[in-house]
Amino acid sequence: MKILHFEYYIAVVEHRSFTKASNYLHISQPSLTAAIKKLENEIGYKLLMRSTKEVKITERGILFYQYAKEIVHKYHQTVENMYDLNYSNNPKIKIGILESTSKWVSVVVREHCNHYEDQHYMIREILSTPAITKAITNYDVHIALSNEQIVHDDIISHAIYSEDYILVAPDDTFNKQKTVQLHDLPLILPNDTFQVRKHLNDYFMRHNIRPQIVLEVDRFETALNYVHARMGYAVIPKIYYQSNNASHLNAIAIRPNIKRTIYINYNKKRKHSKRVLSLIDSFIKYWDFDAPHEN
Repeated sequence: MKILHFEYYIAVVEHRSFTKASNYLHISQPSLTAAIKKLENEIGYKLLMRSTKEVKITERGILFYQYAKEIVHKYHQTVENMYDLNYSNNPKIKIGILESTSKWVSVVVREHCNHYEDQHYMIREILSTPAITKAITNYDVHIALSNEQIVHDDIISHAIYSEDYILVAPDDTFNKQKTVQLHDLPLILPNDTFQVRKHLNDYFMRHNIRPQIVLEVDRFETALNYVHARMGYAVIPKIYYQSNNASHLNAIAIRPNIKRTIYINYNKKRKHSKRVLSLIDSFIKYWDFDAPHEN
């Protein structure tokens, strides 16, 4: 059983066609069909049901597809890591960030790179606490930022700063009010899979607010676009507003206020290089003062 056969099978499932998959893979259709047949013979059960019109996936085929995706991902990740070791004496530093932290993280990474000019970095957005925990414990990243403390035996979760959530609206609304309550306002909020939404839901419950949600989005950038389109008002972290283009949008403090804390997280059982430890220290020192930080 070869990793290539797994990749062939994944292509057939995702394209739902041997013809389209063979074109995608740049191999002949008979070769692809033979490879899938050999795979089925080796594992001892049918993965696909073929007809002249369509390809259907068996129940076992669906589970096998999920396992195959994971195996192929791990394989390519391992190959990439081995290549990194060969390419440089200093493997790339992998960092998991939140969308709202991207601006100030770029400042810290740039400064770190000035000290280590041959260093390479990989930046990934990881938005949920379970995904962050998994990425750290699976050694997929060296460092990850979260907006919730991670409680895990293998992870150090260190608070680096706190910030308010604010309401963002077109600058000709609210008559220059300094604060606003969220009752009866048309709100643009993150989808409920994100930790930010959990913070907001908890706030609504504690203050007996029934939110009027007009739109749910995956990114703060998208939320601001719809505020510009006057579809509602977005609730976003203050530092994200300060560090991103929000022209013609007004930031208003929320009453009572909502706060969150950002944490830096890393695996305490992993033998980190001096460069990784230096970067962790740089993240912490960037926020090591009492006054609010703006860029």
